This record gives sequence, structure tokens and C-alpha cells, in this order.
Amino acid sequence: MFRSVLKNDEIEFFCAEEDYGLIPAPYAAKKNIPDWFKALPPKLGNKGFQTSTVKRCMPFLDALSVGYIIPLAADVHFVVNADLSGVDYKWNFTKPMIENHGMQQISSDKSPSPLIPRPPMKFMNYWMIKTPPEYSLLFMPPLNRIEPRFMCMSGLVDAPYYQYEYVNFPFVFNKPNFTGIIEAGTPLVQVIPIRKDSLLQTSKVRQATEEDVKKTHWIRRIVNHVHESVYRNKIHRKM
Repeated sequence: MFRSVLKNDEIEFFCAEEDYGLIPAPYAAKKNIPDWFKALPPKLGNKGFQTSTVKRCMPFLDALSVGYIIPLAADVHFVVNADLSGVDYKWNFTKPMIENHGMQQISSDKSPSPLIPRPPMKFMNYWMIKTPPEYSLLFMPPLNRIEPRFMCMSGLVDAPYYQYEYVNFPFVFNKPNFTGIIEAGTPLVQVIPIRKDSLLQTSKVRQATEEDVKKTHWIRRIVNHVHESVYRNKIHRKM
């Protein structure tokens, strides 16, 4: 039996033989930066002091670039009513693309969910994911990629569950009176491998000390008077 061997820093996506080369493959998020971001000038203003745009914001770009994007496997046609309570769909793919959840799975009479009346559904995913065993996978809506039509829910999944099973993506539809196709390849989720054992486990809440305030003022003076790109040039670490 064939067994793939992973490097310590490697993630592997694999699918059924009949789907390979047919359904869109996952890809590194940094390989598909949105066109609107690429077209944005880094600075505004032609003379004197200029204002930086989000194009020069490394935290914003890092969020766009971290992890991997899992795209929709096939076209899905949606018809949505005015208050989002009714969502009809169909597809031509040979496998199911959407399944329903019951409203009681996300809401109760005691404390109704803010998602009501939108019915909970899930996109079916046909990629399995393998990582070194100490990693978990954080699934979330694609960061800084606004999708007005629908929103997938976030989830954190531990190995080995996801390594030989599909992780599907619960979602709700957000655009009323929508009729149209969500195309194959549309980004559904961004998945980021993390190690739970390296996360900070304790927290402390306190008042800022005089020394803290001094350091804050010092950093602000550097940013404002030395170079506006001090974070970008001196602090930021490449992924």
C-alpha cells in the first residue's frame, strides 16, 4: 500500500482518483492576492507628505498570505429569497456539493442565534489534508477577502481526524434576492496549520506601568519621526 512521507514542515492535500485533475486544487493563499489589492497604489498624494494605503500594511498582507485556500469543487446555482430564509440550490457535479443542517443545530428558544432566519448549510469538500501529527488546522473565512454572498464558519480540527476524512464547511447565505452561480474555484476557506502546544496558555491583565508608557512613547516617536515603514523594514518577519 502506498504511503506518502511528509517532511516536518510540509502539508499535503489529496483527493479521490476520480476527482484528481477535475476539481480545483487547494493553493497557498499568497499565490492569489486579490486584484483590487494589486491595483491599489502604495501611497496617495503627489507632493509633500504622502499617505500610505493598506498596500503598505504588512499585517494586512500577511493575513492575506498565510496558509492555504480551499476552493469550491464545482459550480452551484443558488436561488435565495428576500429575507434569506429560503435557499434553493442545484449542481451538475457527480457528488453532492451542499447538505443542510437543522436550525436547532445553531439556535435555541432560550437564546436565538443571530444567524436566524438564514438556514445553516455546508459546502462539501473533497480534499483530505495531511500534516505532521502535532499540527491542528484552523479553518476560517478567507482573511481580508470579502465574500458578500456567503460566509463559512470557522473551526479548529485536530489530527488525525482530518488526515483520512473530509472536513466540510458549514455556511450561511448573506445576499438576499440572489439568483446565480457560485463558480467552481471560488475561495471557501483559508486553512492555517497551527500547533496547539505552542500557543500561550495563560494570560494576565494589568495596568500599564510608567516604564510601559515610556516605551510606547519611544516607539511612536520612531514611527512618526524616523521612518514611517519602521515596522515593514525593521520588525516584520517574512513567512
